Amino acid sequence: MSLLQRLKTETRPHHERTEAAVRLMEPGLTPGDYRRHLEALYGFYVPLEGELSARLTEAVPALRTHERWKVPLLEEDLRALGHDAASLAQLPRCPHLPPLSGVPEALGCFYVLEGSTLGGQLILRHLKRHFADASVGDFAFFRAYGEEVGPRWRAFGQALTDAAAQAASADFDARTVKGAQDTFDAFGTWLLRETGHASLRA
Repeated sequence: MSLLQRLKTETRPHHERTEAAVRLMEPGLTPGDYRRHLEALYGFYVPLEGELSARLTEAVPALRTHERWKVPLLEEDLRALGHDAASLAQLPRCPHLPPLSGVPEALGCFYVLEGSTLGGQLILRHLKRHFADASVGDFAFFRAYGEEVGPRWRAFGQALTDAAAQAASADFDARTVKGAQDTFDAFGTWLLRETGHASLRA
């Protein structure tokens, strides 16, 4: 079983616990609900992307992490919903990030975030229909990568596979899986706390 297959299989319960509480697809979603969800995402991504940058940018250059950061997209969406630099700075940040003690854990975390970008295309289609007559911005976060969503996911998978092959260690693979599991759990807990529900698609 490849590492990508292990990640999908061994994170399934963690993924499902988070996904079970998704509310962005509900017919009663309001612009306020949408804004609160983006605020929660921002509070998670800002500190987490800082940690990932420190762990992965130089260690796994094939990831091209600088092309994958989502914080600027969240800022674009939140500004469209009334935020400015001052109010963004005041949004709460997640105090309990997944523990990323090394490159394997960071790669597992990245698997979750990149998977949510891939799966977010379903959410994007719903939001575009649901808010067709509302002024809520252009959904920059869920539009991430545009037509390159599939190629970017495959490139991530190749970079992950190559890193695992270079390490050639059962411990590396296990730590990667644990990093993904911990990220699902931390993400779900934070979103439940901040919004009363969670959203993550992968």
